[in-house]
Amino acid sequence: MVFILAPATLVLMVVVVLAAALKEIVRRRNEKQCANVTSKSRRSEDLEIARPATAPGPKALPIFGNIFNLAKYGDCPYEGFTALAKEYGPVYSLYLGSNHAVVISSIDTIKEVLVTKGNMFDARPNIIRFGLYFGGDRQHSLALCDMNTVQKKRINLARSVLMFRTGESHSYEKFKENVISEMPTLTDEIDKALNKPVKAKELLSYCAMNIFTGFICSTKFDYSDPAFRDLARKFDFVFEDINNGHPTDFLPWLAPFFCTYLKDIQDVAAQIRQIILEKICNDKYKQLKCDPTNIKDLADAYFANLLNENKDNETWDWQAILYIIEDLLGGSSAIGNIVMRIFGYVLQNPHVYEKLRAEIDEKIGRNQAPKMNDKSEMIYTQAVVFEVLRLTSSPIVPHVATADTTIGGYAVEKGAIVLPNIFGINTDGELWDEPEKFMPERFIVDGQLKKPGHFIPFSTGKRACVGSKVVGYITFMVVSTVFQKYDVSLPEGTTPVLPKGKISLPWNSFELVFSKREQ
Repeated sequence: MVFILAPATLVLMVVVVLAAALKEIVRRRNEKQCANVTSKSRRSEDLEIARPATAPGPKALPIFGNIFNLAKYGDCPYEGFTALAKEYGPVYSLYLGSNHAVVISSIDTIKEVLVTKGNMFDARPNIIRFGLYFGGDRQHSLALCDMNTVQKKRINLARSVLMFRTGESHSYEKFKENVISEMPTLTDEIDKALNKPVKAKELLSYCAMNIFTGFICSTKFDYSDPAFRDLARKFDFVFEDINNGHPTDFLPWLAPFFCTYLKDIQDVAAQIRQIILEKICNDKYKQLKCDPTNIKDLADAYFANLLNENKDNETWDWQAILYIIEDLLGGSSAIGNIVMRIFGYVLQNPHVYEKLRAEIDEKIGRNQAPKMNDKSEMIYTQAVVFEVLRLTSSPIVPHVATADTTIGGYAVEKGAIVLPNIFGINTDGELWDEPEKFMPERFIVDGQLKKPGHFIPFSTGKRACVGSKVVGYITFMVVSTVFQKYDVSLPEGTTPVLPKGKISLPWNSFELVFSKREQ
């Protein structure tokens, strides 16, 4: 598609760029003057503690910063981060627009930020899109908010339900019931389209969404329900959007030139909220209002904080709770994308397909459905999932320093954006043997699953993904169920496109062909 700008628009762009350039020049001049004053004051004979040096990095352009250093890497800027790390080291500085950023590319510095000094890096950057996903305020989100006491309690409540102890809690039993009951629904849908190309991502997305709504909200849908299908599609739109960068993320002055795109995000997010309100939350709230002690699921637990007396006098308003439920349900979008990637990699590696199928037949058999507790015995299947996540190298959401501190001995000022380069670690030849190859066996040592300390697909520390356990179990159940019951293949002439540096795939990505296995 070719965009033709009107003369008036071009003039406006020039004016905006010049204004931004002037502002940036003034800002950098002020910084330099402040630095000179500080330098002079430190020439005194008084004893003084030396300030750590700033991390090295490439020279930045006014306004645009180092964006052009990364532009040549196209859809995977993390390849650019990795290339720069080879030149400047595991900790280096960049400017994304006028935003100072620090890129960290070693597991030691990443754990320093996410674990050791987690309290100093628990904020998120102010990106326009982050706010638009949540009604204009990213603080409504669990994943994109800055951390404070209230947010910590909201996240801990979600974690207490989603990070259940296997076999030891009501949450686990409810989750297991929802997963197991959904597998026949998925296979019934596949049976309707045997031996022909199928848009498999749609079915997988409906399956994952239904498990999430059943577990979190005690509500399930028929796959043919138009509102349910629309909800899954819209969630996937947001998931794909958040997995891709955009010029306005770090050049917000470009927003006037992307009004239609930004309005689309805002509209889709509002439509998601309306569907959840009408199809799920209105009825749940009315039921709970009649009996605030009848808490059946995580959604009820959040609403109970609105209805019951709050000893801490906190305000958990209706809108905030609606946004949290939306945020949690949106996590289901990861599963359809991960499972599609597993199919994509496995079907291009026939020896992996055969070993995966053989393990399913040996450990589970052909005549009984997979169970959640089979997962611990399915070493090769888990290794396949790990290897797909390694090659995908989905990025960790950027962090922001909340105080002046250091990373790897280098000074980091309050407000600096910190970018953990997981792609660099997952493709490091010193950490992985032949990292470019698809080799699930790398995660198996002496017949046991081995997860190296430098492999953190769902992040680590207090801001790690609260849904990682749920995602892992659903992925296992879907993969083992499908490969147990069906021969899966790609349509003739199809080669899956599996971009790295993000999990998301297009809604209409590659198709699959399912056929019944012969007994």
